[in-house]
Amino acid sequence: MKKAILGALLAMAVMGTQAATEPAVESSAVVNGTIVLAKDGTVQSAVIDDPAKYGQPIADMVRNAALQWHFQPVLQDGQPVVAKASMHARVVLTQKPDGNYNAHIKGVTFGDNDPNDTSALREGKKIAPTYPLGAVLGHVQGTVYVALQVDRSGHVTQAVAEQVNVGVRASGDVLSRYRETLAQSALMAVRKWTFLPPTTGRLAKQDSWTARVPITYVWKYSKSNSVWQTYVPGPYTPAPWVHKPDANAADALADGGLQTDGAGPAQVPAASDHS
Repeated sequence: MKKAILGALLAMAVMGTQAATEPAVESSAVVNGTIVLAKDGTVQSAVIDDPAKYGQPIADMVRNAALQWHFQPVLQDGQPVVAKASMHARVVLTQKPDGNYNAHIKGVTFGDNDPNDTSALREGKKIAPTYPLGAVLGHVQGTVYVALQVDRSGHVTQAVAEQVNVGVRASGDVLSRYRETLAQSALMAVRKWTFLPPTTGRLAKQDSWTARVPITYVWKYSKSNSVWQTYVPGPYTPAPWVHKPDANAADALADGGLQTDGAGPAQVPAASDHS
């Protein structure tokens, strides 16, 4: 493995030696890039942002995978056009029986929180969550992946923590308490957020929208790598109002990102994809 991911592997090893009966840890990174779609929905080109951050083999893996994807044609005035979209792929490292490590793409999302994009939700008022004191004292870091339902006035009507990944290894009960503490903090904040509804495109006429945001808690004295993160992944709990939940894409969001369901290009599932 290249230097860019050695820190993640070492962190996995350190956390993994604490207790064999405790929950397994995971190391991953969100690999960001851009794809260009041809008029027929095939990927014409794929570029990884700053590939050295992830290690060239990881960047090449994501780029090669992206070139095999297929999307519904992007239409403009009813006609297919060449289109560009950002992509965010969650790449997970797993340990093989022989002690070596494997990398795989867990999930992918498309689109950014672009303040100039009126075809998706845009941020309005945003209140920062409070880092829970218990988590601060325990040096507990983590990310809460929140699903929001937003009405036409831009207010949040429902909010659910779909997944909480915690950067500490502990017993199941302790992890559950930390997850609940971080989730409560995140939900308390996001329920007060407001958004600007879409005014153009196919989503503009909807009565409500679903958005997803990651809320990250980082201890200020942390020396962890900002690209590759090691954590205990939490269980996935889909938002009850979402028609087709996707556990694989729940945490494939760029830090500080905002994703509106239905925005951006629609990927066509591969023939072997039975989801």
